[in-house]
Amino acid sequence: MKKPTPRQLKVVRIVALTPNMMRITLGGEEMVGFPEGRASANFKLLISNDSDKPVVRTYTVRNHDPVAGEVDVDFVLHADHGAASHWAINARPGDKVGFAGPGSPKLVDFTADWFLFAGDMSALPAIGANIEQLPADARGYAVLEIIDGEDQQTLPFPEGIEVQWLVNPDPNTPSTLLKDAVLSLPWRIGRPALWAAGESGAIKDIRRYYKFERDVAKADIYTSGYWQIGLNEDRHQVVKRQEPDV
Repeated sequence: MKKPTPRQLKVVRIVALTPNMMRITLGGEEMVGFPEGRASANFKLLISNDSDKPVVRTYTVRNHDPVAGEVDVDFVLHADHGAASHWAINARPGDKVGFAGPGSPKLVDFTADWFLFAGDMSALPAIGANIEQLPADARGYAVLEIIDGEDQQTLPFPEGIEVQWLVNPDPNTPSTLLKDAVLSLPWRIGRPALWAAGESGAIKDIRRYYKFERDVAKADIYTSGYWQIGLNEDRHQVVKRQEPDV
């Protein structure tokens, strides 16, 4: 199946959400026909540079307003100012950027008996999209790793979701903070819906725990390594494709 032609969108608004996260709203004439119901889906941001080939980085559809013809994208402002972070920091209303996608939504099964969301700041946009769609009587956990205490976001967590905000000021150094917090949670009765994304090393450990120690069905688990310490996205994607499904 032929991939759709990338859209050229323009920056509409820029909002600082927290010290280490920025929201950029994209819109423009080429938003016509943008598929609905794609909050939490990933897409490719195509950033122009000095070469003929744009820099390609993967991001998440945080919100989509079909009436206004706008889509929100949240950027973690990395200390090393990678290509996408550098673009976001320097973006101004009217700037143009390529947009390829989006793919399928990355949502849990909302009929599960309980839920567990885990992730670092790269996963917050998709986790936020899930949280906003949870049933009011949802039970479970959200374990969220942030860079600074002020990076906590106001999300509509149902009362039955126990939330832990973990502060890791140096996410580029290997850490077991997220994994340890997840493994320490009491395991609930019933069928879970487990969602975890972020740094590949931490997410692999969490997936192994779900699969081998808790014997959770594959259909009830969503895990994804969004990035990997020491690798840019181009190299990370190569490594990710070569890894076995564990």
